[in-house]
Amino acid sequence: MREPENWRPTRLVKDTRTGRFRLNRARTYGGSLYIADLQRKAYVALMQEHLSGSLLDIGCGPVPYFEVYREHVTENICVDYPGTLHGKLHLDLEVDLNANPVLPYPDGRFDSVLATDMIAHMRRPDRFVGEVARLLKPGGKAIITSTFINWIGEFPWEYSHPAGPGLRALAEDAGLEVIHLESFGGHADVLLDTLNKFFPSGIGNRFFLVFAGLVTRTGWPARNRRHTKDRYALGNAMVVRKPEVRMR
Repeated sequence: MREPENWRPTRLVKDTRTGRFRLNRARTYGGSLYIADLQRKAYVALMQEHLSGSLLDIGCGPVPYFEVYREHVTENICVDYPGTLHGKLHLDLEVDLNANPVLPYPDGRFDSVLATDMIAHMRRPDRFVGEVARLLKPGGKAIITSTFINWIGEFPWEYSHPAGPGLRALAEDAGLEVIHLESFGGHADVLLDTLNKFFPSGIGNRFFLVFAGLVTRTGWPARNRRHTKDRYALGNAMVVRKPEVRMR
């Protein structure tokens, strides 16, 4: 990661009293505040549990999860698309994986790979996951997340939003073992997130946040997602492991 001394929190900030991460509303698009908080709850614990050693952070932009994982890794290499709209200050490498799906690193270079919500930008997600598998050390882990029922946030550079079974198939076809796959959000959350998109700023956004808070306190979204999150998910978070080499 280039210039770590100049890194500043963006999407997430750490509460100095509790040590927990909360959503930084000032640095999050107003129309995505609802889904962003669900992503926070789904992603942070997985990163802290499964990322270690040498990490490749793909599609990272301003490296929003750096503070989440930095105490768990020994290095982080940051990669993103040359035309990224999210900042290049910390990038070690700029590369268009749709033009050339092979990164300039040797086989088994990394203990961990992180790819949050960027697989939608891959024209050939199967090649991308295959490259993740190549770069992982035997026993290494990758976290791959993706939205499912959600808007095209970077039109027209999004090509697919895989469902949970689709993510599993991509991983298994690449020879990776799926050790965690969980959907987040459900039918009620999709409804609230869609409403959020109608009110991304100003007084409408403030009204939405109050309304969503009141609805959440009724317990309806939590009850609803228990039986709808797999078939009506906002997104999915997957952890995979590269199998160890078996000695004969």
